[in-house]
Amino acid sequence: MNIRLISEGDFEKLFDTFKAAFTDNEVRFQPSSQDFSYRLHKKLLFNRDISAAFFDGDQMTGFILHSSNLYQGIPTAYNGGTGVLPGFRNQKTAESMYEFLIPKIQQKFLARILLEVVENNQKAISLYEKIGFNFKRRFHCYKMTEAFESHVKFDIIEGSITDVNFNFNDFEPSFIDSSEHLKRGYEKVLLAKEENETVGYVIFQPHIGRISQLAVDRIHRQKGIGEALLMQTQKQSEKRLTIMNIPEDEVGFDVFLKRCGFQNQVNQYEMELII
Repeated sequence: MNIRLISEGDFEKLFDTFKAAFTDNEVRFQPSSQDFSYRLHKKLLFNRDISAAFFDGDQMTGFILHSSNLYQGIPTAYNGGTGVLPGFRNQKTAESMYEFLIPKIQQKFLARILLEVVENNQKAISLYEKIGFNFKRRFHCYKMTEAFESHVKFDIIEGSITDVNFNFNDFEPSFIDSSEHLKRGYEKVLLAKEENETVGYVIFQPHIGRISQLAVDRIHRQKGIGEALLMQTQKQSEKRLTIMNIPEDEVGFDVFLKRCGFQNQVNQYEMELII
């Protein structure tokens, strides 16, 4: 058995191991090869220098995938996926990978590691606590489960990430949906305009319907701008809309999403390891 950094040629093994590792999770995630590649290279923006895999001979039996960026003013590594094959669990696989990775993460002058874990996954929570992670925030995750229609008419145009005023947002998004991370990514941007002024925006991935950020200027709220942006996002997305990692104390946003046909289906904890 050995641990090493993930190489460019490991993609197929990583894809197969990822699917096998998540077949029995509460949140069952079985992406296509194309969707997995997008998630890895264009959403997570994973960094091979701080991502590792565990091998039993030629078989990959576990992995930890990290990205890195400045987040909340702190140089941060972000764990975008930890997986271990069912037959290799309870053998300190994840702990061993972190023992291997933490010195390499420190060498990159990163001060901490962040991750999210489903709140009902007590085994994973206990594992991360044992490694030294502490709880930061509790997030709600939503999926649109009912048909939604808005009859409010607003000028919605396609824009770019440089057009977005991130000050419209009321809360600090999670690492993966933060402004600094999205500026490096490849997601679609729609802007709501009123008299040629940008009054709202949505950033999303049309092929999976995942919204990364949705916000409206405070002085232009209660006009239906958010609903109009959601309508256009829904029309341009190939799957039902989802929006992840909304802080649990964002009561107004929760009310808005439920009014638009979303349900809070899963909750997650944000956890932090200072290194």
